[in-house]
Amino acid sequence: MNDHSLFINSSKGSFTTLLVYVDDIILAGHDKEKIEIIKQALDRTFKIKDLRDLRYILGLEIARSKKGIMMNKKKYALELLTDVVGLLACKPALTPIDNHVKLSSTRSVPFTNVQAYRRLIGRLVFLTNTRLDITFFVQQLSQTCNCLI
Repeated sequence: MNDHSLFINSSKGSFTTLLVYVDDIILAGHDKEKIEIIKQALDRTFKIKDLRDLRYILGLEIARSKKGIMMNKKKYALELLTDVVGLLACKPALTPIDNHVKLSSTRSVPFTNVQAYRRLIGRLVFLTNTRLDITFFVQQLSQTCNCLI
């Protein structure tokens, strides 16, 4: 299987990778000289803007330390709480939902804005890439999408 957005060059102990997503490119590798050569070639062809070290892409924040690289979606989650559901001031809980709660389409008032609910579920699904602790909760909510009016 070929992925036409991921390009890898590996030779003589050197590893360089280039990942393309729409108009964003991530270029990484061991050999800084090789990376500079690739950036110059890209700039000659496409006129690129070098943003230096990767800090943020596709909702992921990238942080480097002596211990390694950490990725999180804190900013994405805060935007979700603020913009979409207006719950930024709520108190955090140890678990997002009680495991014994059974959601029902007949025992409660149906959600009237179906498109907003489905958009929210989609954004929560995207958040589960880095927040595995909410996966069960999001799966339970997504099962109710077909029950909406």
